[in-house]
Amino acid sequence: MRFSELVHGMPVTDLRGPDPELGNAGADSREVGPGWLYFALRGSQRDGADFVPEVLARGAAAVVSESPLREAGGAARGRFEEGRAREAMALLSRRLYGAPDEALALIGVTGTNGKTTTTTLIRQLLRGAGIGCGLVGTVTMAAGPEEEEAVRTSPESPVFYRWLRRAADAGDRALAAEVSSHALCLHRVHGARFAVGVFTNLTQDHLDFHGDMDAYFAAKRRLFAQCGRGLVNADDPYGRRILEVEDHASYAVERPACYRASDLVLSPTGTRFVLHSKEGRWPVESPLLGRFNVYNLLAALAACVEAGFAVPRLLPSLSGLRGAPGRLDRVDCGQAFGVMVDYAHTPDALEKLLAEGRRLLPPGGRLQVLFGCGGDRDRRKRPLMAAAVAAGADVIWHSSDNTRGEDPERILDDGAAGIPEGLRGDPARYHRIADRALAVEAAVRACAPGDLLLLAGKGHEPYQEIQGVKHPYSDRAAAEAALQGRPVPRPWAP
Repeated sequence: MRFSELVHGMPVTDLRGPDPELGNAGADSREVGPGWLYFALRGSQRDGADFVPEVLARGAAAVVSESPLREAGGAARGRFEEGRAREAMALLSRRLYGAPDEALALIGVTGTNGKTTTTTLIRQLLRGAGIGCGLVGTVTMAAGPEEEEAVRTSPESPVFYRWLRRAADAGDRALAAEVSSHALCLHRVHGARFAVGVFTNLTQDHLDFHGDMDAYFAAKRRLFAQCGRGLVNADDPYGRRILEVEDHASYAVERPACYRASDLVLSPTGTRFVLHSKEGRWPVESPLLGRFNVYNLLAALAACVEAGFAVPRLLPSLSGLRGAPGRLDRVDCGQAFGVMVDYAHTPDALEKLLAEGRRLLPPGGRLQVLFGCGGDRDRRKRPLMAAAVAAGADVIWHSSDNTRGEDPERILDDGAAGIPEGLRGDPARYHRIADRALAVEAAVRACAPGDLLLLAGKGHEPYQEIQGVKHPYSDRAAAEAALQGRPVPRPWAP
């Protein structure tokens, strides 16, 4: 598409230079190549305009910026209208990639917890039924059979629309996308038309960005303005607030809903329930573990039906379902006790994780939980997270989780305020080890036959971020090393 055609009617001014043919667009200077359009946005630390010479040297054909450009070489250039940069970037990306959302049954999933697993299950259900389905998620980006590791929950709009285009070109009929509150506020999915929007739940998180729960809730609700159909968890208090004023389909376990799970049977090897909908009743049996996965699977099934795919076609996929990586993920090296890795990093998610751990615990076993709170994030949730762990664990391993630029001991102090003083003073039940690798090693070695150790917070993440540096690290790899008697790698150790 020609630059002039792309920017016609868009909130872009001060057009200068040639009229090149464009094939791709991006806001990350590191990915821009020959024939690309580079979006130079102002960031919190750097201005994208600073990288214009770099992208021009790599062959960028056009630049649209927020800040005035001193020069743009022989490339075409323009400026975003003031205050509309992210909105315009999304609209330009959508146009450049040929409005790929119109070629897909696009399913967006928002909420504090469950986004990754629900979108992963949607893709598995549809692909298992022979229906192509792409994925834009926290862990994985996928189009057709191709998969790549994701960088953030919801990518910037050029990447979002690029993956939608790839999915459509690969023959996918649908795509499941995680849609974070940040993505909605920052216009990362702006302009896209979702066939179905799913609201899973809302609990305290990201208040460092949103300020309070009302603003956080309002951000999540923005998704429904872009949806043909809405699907809301009627068991969630915030979900019920939506359903009181808006007409959407609903799903639930405890309450009446358009899609409901009844007769739950939860076991250490899988889950069974009966799915009720207006089309009928169906037995559901899957290898997924835990009550919260009932909600995730129920949401995934209902979203697929709302998008136009019938339940009977989806049922054969159930036996082969796998949870998202790092979500209630078993670590098995033949040991006589259980070890599971999970991404739970909010008070509500930890509470639910410990409840599931307690259900999976053999008689006489101890529930041991290792957790930490992230640095440079909402300090208010730290004691709440610790209180949730203290209320449900037999043994606590209090450690770090991406301290970023903060002092790890201060983060631990913030969290410890939520743990009763008597428990903190019991060396058999409370352990405080700031170095996460050492904490995992100590926790594994302290487990006895029949215990269950939950490693909470990092899930799939392959790094530990300390003072601005992402060091290679994985809870799974650390646990496996400890279980096999090998030293746990500590790449950040002096």
